[in-house]
Amino acid sequence: MIAPAIKSGHSYVPLEQLLIAARDPSAPACLQRDGQTLSWQEWLQQVANWRQFLAQRPEQRWALYDRDTGRFAALMFALLSLDKTVCLPASAQPESLKQVVAQADGLLADIPAADCPAGLTFVSSLMPAPAADSCVLGSQPLPLDRDCIEVFTSGSTGAPQVIRKTLKQLSREIDHQHQLWSGVTSPLASATSVLVSGTVSHQHIYGLLFRVCWPLAAGWCLDAHTCEYLEELQQRQLNGCPQLLISSPTHLSRLPEQLDATITASLAAAYSSGAPLARSDSLLARQRLGCEIREIFGSSETGGIAWRTQDIKAEARWQPLPGVALKQAPDNQCLQVRSAHIGNDVEGIDWYSTSDRVQLDSEGMFSLLGRVDRIVKVEGKRIALDDMERQLLLSPWIQQAHLLLLAGRRTELGAVLCLTPNGQQQLRENGRYRFNQQLKQHLLCRFERPTLPRRWRYVQQLPVNAQGKLQRQTLLELFMNSERPRWPQLLTELPDAAVIDTEATYQLNLRVPEDLLYFDGHFAQAPILPGVVQVHWAEHFARKLFALEGECQQLEAIKFQQVIRPGQRLTLELGYQPSRGKVTFAYRSASDQHASGRLLFVPAAL
Repeated sequence: MIAPAIKSGHSYVPLEQLLIAARDPSAPACLQRDGQTLSWQEWLQQVANWRQFLAQRPEQRWALYDRDTGRFAALMFALLSLDKTVCLPASAQPESLKQVVAQADGLLADIPAADCPAGLTFVSSLMPAPAADSCVLGSQPLPLDRDCIEVFTSGSTGAPQVIRKTLKQLSREIDHQHQLWSGVTSPLASATSVLVSGTVSHQHIYGLLFRVCWPLAAGWCLDAHTCEYLEELQQRQLNGCPQLLISSPTHLSRLPEQLDATITASLAAAYSSGAPLARSDSLLARQRLGCEIREIFGSSETGGIAWRTQDIKAEARWQPLPGVALKQAPDNQCLQVRSAHIGNDVEGIDWYSTSDRVQLDSEGMFSLLGRVDRIVKVEGKRIALDDMERQLLLSPWIQQAHLLLLAGRRTELGAVLCLTPNGQQQLRENGRYRFNQQLKQHLLCRFERPTLPRRWRYVQQLPVNAQGKLQRQTLLELFMNSERPRWPQLLTELPDAAVIDTEATYQLNLRVPEDLLYFDGHFAQAPILPGVVQVHWAEHFARKLFALEGECQQLEAIKFQQVIRPGQRLTLELGYQPSRGKVTFAYRSASDQHASGRLLFVPAAL
């Protein structure tokens, strides 16, 4: 929905002064999920309502999860105004929520009460908070130096770690980001307002900073809806206002070829973080979105460290953000950081050492050389390989497990597994596809679906050398030398002689492999055989049976009646009419007809 035109009156204030700032009460603060605009005064009233309600609660430490970014922001600042601590689970997955049990007294969330882990008091964020007596939110700035925000991430051992943040750290980082991107030469400086939309969750530090803290501090309008698809941006508009897109490599590397002009006309810039964006993807995204792609490099522990925009001439180097000092560890080339975003910007405090190897140049810029630990980024999300391996080993089917990050068209995980006797029996009975899906289901209680392994290999034992060290190259070769099937398994042999000039009909018995390449992306929850592959198979076997020449120029009467699934047994009936240059095909199973049609061939001489 298109929101009404907005009024002027925005101004930047530090986060600690947000609730006492003098702003135009009618200025837009939040574009709600239904498309209606929430004014600054109305958003403050929400904060006041929740503040009055939560002030009566004894719980001091609250886990907060809400998919509505506007409501989340109101809840968070209500808690901060009461000097309560906000713990942010990364998702609503059961294992993710269990992580906060030891850290929080209560869970404030938009989930069913039954999903709340034992040990936490549950309060639904979907209920309307009772109206406050007034909208008075105090007269003093929020305290800066108290640990008030806790986010969860994976440490070098794979065990979940709590990262504690002060409001001072968040506020200073937003100050620096605003200083960098909204100076007097920026079109944002003179804009009446700015709409900040996103495809990333505000439950993570990047989304929290850019989708919640920055627009609130800048006096802009935050978007309460998280877009799963960029096409949704067409419905997320404020008339006449520039728009910032807070996104990730997962979305920016998969842009559709054409986007509606409504989207591209309003975009002032797009931001990406979570993992480095490939240069080719960055340049293509810039072309298709019609705006600059600004990458932010950092982590939950460090906050933002550096930024870059790709150059068409060469790979761009990372530049430190304002207020960030960098150096390189002499022993392992790892990047070391000192900044207010960490809180170690005071002399006498040690530099923070990252696990990222870099090449630092004389101008203070750097290029990434890779990580030294086994914490990897998959689809923009940080995953501890050791942690996922331990989860696999909890299955009675898995004896040994090793995960690798595979670089190709996309970055994905590969799993090499040794099975127990029970696991080997399950694999034989269920087939590879179903067995892989069962293992993915086992991982889903702890990890989100986009991060799960996409490629699976089963071996008798993991390859090791004389010292018992895993042979990484041998593991990688398991994926390089193994080709995914592209054709059905033939259960009947093709005849030796091919028909050339007489009408004929053949029936081929087929079985569709469970790990067929063409099931990838079509679809994750319930794979089906694409129609274009069915036509391709029909043409392929028709050429072998009937010695066809020339090109297939036309498809006629194509019908797809029933879906074809992994492991299905089929009969492919092929008929040839040489006088008409036509091949008929039909896919049938024991109970259904799945597809049929005609292929028209024109000889090459014509």
